[in-house]
Amino acid sequence: MGPISSSDAHQADLPHTLDAALVPLADAGPGAHRRWSSAAVLDARADWVVRAQDGLAEDVLAEVEQALRSPIEPRAHAAALFVQALSLMTLGETSIGTMVARELVAFCRDTGNAAGAVQARALLVELLRREGQREQAVEQLAHATAAADGLKDLLDEDVQTALGALLLAHRMTGVTEGEQEVQRRLASVEQHLPRHQQVARLSNLAFGYAERGVRAAHRPPFTAGRDQLDEAVAAIGRAAAIDNGHTFRVVELEHQVLSALPDAMLGDPAKALAHLTETPGVRDALERGPQAASAQVFWAIGVIRSLVRLERAEEGVTLGRRVLAMSHEHPVEIERQVLAYEVMLAEQALVTLPGSGTVEYLTLAARREDETALLLNALFRARVDLLRGADERRVLARAARLDPLTNLVNRRGGADAISEAAVMPAGEPVALLLIDLDGFKEVNDSQGHLAGDQVLQEVSAALRTAARLEDVVARWGGDEFVVVAALDEGRAQALAQRLLETIRNCPHSAQARVSASIGIAVRTAAIEEQEWLRRADEAMYTAKRAGGNSAVGG
Repeated sequence: MGPISSSDAHQADLPHTLDAALVPLADAGPGAHRRWSSAAVLDARADWVVRAQDGLAEDVLAEVEQALRSPIEPRAHAAALFVQALSLMTLGETSIGTMVARELVAFCRDTGNAAGAVQARALLVELLRREGQREQAVEQLAHATAAADGLKDLLDEDVQTALGALLLAHRMTGVTEGEQEVQRRLASVEQHLPRHQQVARLSNLAFGYAERGVRAAHRPPFTAGRDQLDEAVAAIGRAAAIDNGHTFRVVELEHQVLSALPDAMLGDPAKALAHLTETPGVRDALERGPQAASAQVFWAIGVIRSLVRLERAEEGVTLGRRVLAMSHEHPVEIERQVLAYEVMLAEQALVTLPGSGTVEYLTLAARREDETALLLNALFRARVDLLRGADERRVLARAARLDPLTNLVNRRGGADAISEAAVMPAGEPVALLLIDLDGFKEVNDSQGHLAGDQVLQEVSAALRTAARLEDVVARWGGDEFVVVAALDEGRAQALAQRLLETIRNCPHSAQARVSASIGIAVRTAAIEEQEWLRRADEAMYTAKRAGGNSAVGG
């Protein structure tokens, strides 16, 4: 597909970028020479963003420079600076783009444009990330998060745009701390968001779920996350229904691609392959422009995984290498990393078999990845606390809710989560999973407490990885853990089975023959905390009396 011009964009294939509130320019073509008014700049911003990311960044820069030389009001000046920094980033001039973004942050601060400053910092996060300055990117994300606390008018479109930019910056950096709070704020006014913002938010949410669901298959026990894939399909389905062909043409492609992913990864690969390669409008996904980059990556993931499962791996390798070359500058690195793994699997399907050196390597790599994520989130959390003026008591209170051995929420934090969930309204199912390790006492008795501590640390990391982002995972005491998750009975059972398998596959658990007994109690109406815990406890002991290594509902 060719570049989108100002005449045919009409908000149809706008990319889901840091800018969301876009209205294309209808009366000015590329290279127009004129004095810019403030209104013209604000109207042009959408067209500029589309063209800058569709191969016309140099033309856009020339127009933006004219606008910046015109007598325009501060809000329009900020819009022009934003597009200038974005265009420079698109052209690979990230160091100059970073300078412009910093200038934009200072300009917004000096002119009292709080929402603009948050959005500018979100763009600066991505520029710094591309420069390889990850810690500085996290620092800017912390600044943006602290500043976003002051954005109170959630019905203001500039505020909504800034929060959308902040959410995307979280996704780009992989910092999950604080992400749910931004999601909550946007969700609270979702019905008031412009349609294109609702669609963009849900689309980004869907691809985040899809990435986590597929990535679960890239580490032992090499099984995709069914819950995450289902959440991805649900979110993109909502986006497509809201959009209804009015805003982003690419959303229907995203819907078709993500809907096929559960079959490609876990279900009927032949059905998924037929859908992805034969359905009109889907089979030509790779011919779409850069606005369809995420859809193209997950289309390729679905096709490659289906081909591998159908013993046609060579075809998958050919396709995968082609798409990797196409997606060289894909902005979401983790999505391209997921695609690269699928290509590797197609090249050598034996990598996931027991005894493979790759299994051990991926286990260690996953542990290192988890440690890096913990460090990034800890850095972000510390900076946000400092920037928000947190006093010593507040910092100590946070520390008092963490278990020092496992870095999970401790019993106090878990009890708070149970208390909050127990009084949620009727009709909202919440599952309480009580987990007790089988064979752990024997590890302590035969190998000592240091070995026992290592098992607890590995199991804790595995539980956090296997659970969903929004689930609360807490160490209840000793070798007991609790998980609080907004799931019904069936999905809670599926989560429990995933937790059991994850625990069994921990390196030291496998050596020491440690497994788990899990009791599940699902409430659909308000319940007394002690009654809820009693049900989960009884179910857990039923599982243990039956020999352990199982989950029982109560």
